[in-house]
Amino acid sequence: MSRPCPVSLLHARAYAHATEDPERVLRALENVVRGHYTVRDVRGHYGNVIRIIEVRAADCEALEALKSIVSRLDDLEFQLLLLGAEGSRLYVRFDKQHAYRGALRVSGGDDVIHVEVHCRSTAGGARSFLARLREELKGAGGQ
Repeated sequence: MSRPCPVSLLHARAYAHATEDPERVLRALENVVRGHYTVRDVRGHYGNVIRIIEVRAADCEALEALKSIVSRLDDLEFQLLLLGAEGSRLYVRFDKQHAYRGALRVSGGDDVIHVEVHCRSTAGGARSFLARLREELKGAGGQ
């Protein structure tokens, strides 16, 4: 019997407000996580249309997506990413404008791409797992 992947779920979402081009928002999301996207429209407080674009990956597909993200972060951005680790989960927000241009920058702002990662039980939680993953990727020539 094979061991389950250490990541059970990766969920990313971005909001395309009425003043934004949804194709550009989708491109920004694609630059963070590739996969099958779902789109739904909701109404904002003032009746404006807000498009929610989401992607989900599970198990080994989620692990590969996380590896892709971690391998593209410089040391400072990786340290900022670690601040979002809580227990067995990671919550991180990437700047949407930078993502559109192909760069990953952790952001505390409002114009962001939300990423949530669920790790399976690992010693030391998500923070420890991410640090080990980063070292593994560096050792494999990831950075």
